[in-house]
Amino acid sequence: MGCQIEKLKEEKKTGSSIAYGCDELGKLKSVLVHTPGDELNLVNESNYEHWLYDEVPDISGYVEEHRQYQGLLESNGVRVYELSDHVDENRELIRKMPNLTFLHDTAVISGKGALLSKMRPPARENEEVVVKEALNNLGIPILSEFNGSKGFFEGCLLLSKDTIFVADTERHTYPFILEFISNILTEFEEVIYTRIPKARRYMHPDTVFNRIREDLALAYLPAFEETCLFTEDSSERIDFKAYMQEKGMEIVPVSDSEQNRLACSFVPLESGTIIHYDTSLDRDTKKDLAGEGVEIIPFHPEALLAGGGSLRCHTLRLCRRKK
Repeated sequence: MGCQIEKLKEEKKTGSSIAYGCDELGKLKSVLVHTPGDELNLVNESNYEHWLYDEVPDISGYVEEHRQYQGLLESNGVRVYELSDHVDENRELIRKMPNLTFLHDTAVISGKGALLSKMRPPARENEEVVVKEALNNLGIPILSEFNGSKGFFEGCLLLSKDTIFVADTERHTYPFILEFISNILTEFEEVIYTRIPKARRYMHPDTVFNRIREDLALAYLPAFEETCLFTEDSSERIDFKAYMQEKGMEIVPVSDSEQNRLACSFVPLESGTIIHYDTSLDRDTKKDLAGEGVEIIPFHPEALLAGGGSLRCHTLRLCRRKK
């Protein structure tokens, strides 16, 4: 009995090559989350903007809502892995990282491995170090990461097994984007790059674009200042909406107000079903989506809004599978 317990502990710590890959917009099977803890005490009235929070969080409420969200995922058949269960060497770093709960920004998981970000200091310094350890212990290889040079790159979107979407935000440096594009085109056929305004409301790519189905997405198109398509042999300017329509994807536009309420930043549970803040979309947009047969599973935020992030931000999606 004692040997069996030790074996289970070791499996929990190191993981065993779990299924991974979100290249296809199938049923969400597993995610990695970080339930915030004592590190939230670092955020106070004098420094909450430094930590990129909109206000000082109500810690007990924040944690409770995060756990409610985990319960919602589990009730819909999603396996939830807790980050701290898979981190040992860098465990002390967690206590210094009140933004670590926003795991989506640090990595994207393809069927070939993880695309790891380089988080912008000082507020988010070294978060990728903690996430890398957890992914390694879960048995998920690192496909792409940044080493050595100074700069930052916070996130991209995986559109398919062939296509990556990168938005040039205030959380990216352009040389790092070029480095990423050059390296990732050895693994993917194309990268769609778009330059968007350098403002907090457009902090990450999912603030302006997100897929609902393979043929349907939400987007805030006024933020797309310039878009280019990169392949291994060429680059060219494109009209984003027209290009996606050529690929068979229709875009439902969101308003300025909706974008500011994180309209594009939701979690697809499966193709055509999304988990979303119930405060993000206008009635007309919900009606349009209902006409497309989209199901919205609502989640009402209160305390979580202090962090300025969406449910998607809190969710590192590990594995999707088509039925």
